Amino acid sequence: MEKIRISSGVQKIEVNDEGETILLPVSDDGFIVAFYKLLDRVQTAARSIPQTGEDIAGNMEAVETVVALEQELREKVDGLFGPETCRKVFGPILPSMDLFVEFFGSLLPFIEAHRDERLAKMSKYDAGRTGTL
Repeated sequence: MEKIRISSGVQKIEVNDEGETILLPVSDDGFIVAFYKLLDRVQTAARSIPQTGEDIAGNMEAVETVVALEQELREKVDGLFGPETCRKVFGPILPSMDLFVEFFGSLLPFIEAHRDERLAKMSKYDAGRTGTL
């Protein structure tokens, strides 16, 4: 009996000193679309934070807005990468916006490397090389 095994394209990434991991299903196009949408949300949210030198106590409404954004992002990150992702990556805190930006920036090289590898593999099978048109 012949057998084949196709890699599911899931990368396991260690995210803390305790050896806990998250999974990146880089061959799942639905995951990739959701990743880039959430990355865009993080970037948009980070740009929307007021950059004033104002005393924090004088602008609690702005602080509460930022906290609500960070809570939303924590839920979305856990929803995309799996339960407990934020705890594993950031510890028992509400991650600040800059930590979310750093997290996504750290994952982008994995996503982009897989994309480049995938394109290279697919180019081997174009119509001209396989003799089909």
